Amino acid sequence: MKIIETTVPISIENLKKYFTDKEVSYAIDYQGSGLKGKKFLTYLSNLDLPTDIKNPDLELVKEYLHSISLLNINSLENIVIDILFEFKNISKENKYKNFIDENKDIISKWREKLESLSIFNLYSVNSDEFKDYAKSFPKDDTNSLDGINFVSLLKHERFYLFFKNINNDIVKFYTRYFEDYMFRGKNLFSYWSNENNPMFLLTWNIVDGKGKEYINARNNDKEIIKNVSFI
Repeated sequence: MKIIETTVPISIENLKKYFTDKEVSYAIDYQGSGLKGKKFLTYLSNLDLPTDIKNPDLELVKEYLHSISLLNINSLENIVIDILFEFKNISKENKYKNFIDENKDIISKWREKLESLSIFNLYSVNSDEFKDYAKSFPKDDTNSLDGINFVSLLKHERFYLFFKNINNDIVKFYTRYFEDYMFRGKNLFSYWSNENNPMFLLTWNIVDGKGKEYINARNNDKEIIKNVSFI
């Protein structure tokens, strides 16, 4: 991977490098960039190139939490995972206390959507019994894109400790998120079904009658599996 350090907007010369060499990615200096906040995130989303951000600040994290533009930004994703862990007392850290207090509404919305994926996990299985159980939870028909990047966390293996404790009182059946192609033409399942998701892998292997083989094969990840809650 060839990393180009640059600012936003990215120069035409640097943009051309990606289109002639797909091994190129961009490390964006946020503080030195001409675009900030929402405009910065929208620009990167529209560009849809492999990028990460150097030195993002908490104002950018706030914009990211509210963004309706789907992004793939490792640094922001990991900061939000840390915030959610602290919010749920999974982490002993107190680094983001003030930020959490000031942004509790949007962080709570992310938590509700993400914890509700525990029933999406069952709904995605080809079983009427599982689907009916998932649909027995309160329905939410929202099609709001505010905070759409909750799906961007799902590729991170460490994120799944988030499901260690699930508050069933906030779990909902999100009809639009669960059933529609709301994520840049993709459905939720395309994000949920990945090799770093022990909930998806274990559930599908159990349905296939391969639960024991899966647990043996993933022995190195048993601590993650042990700590994951299944509704």
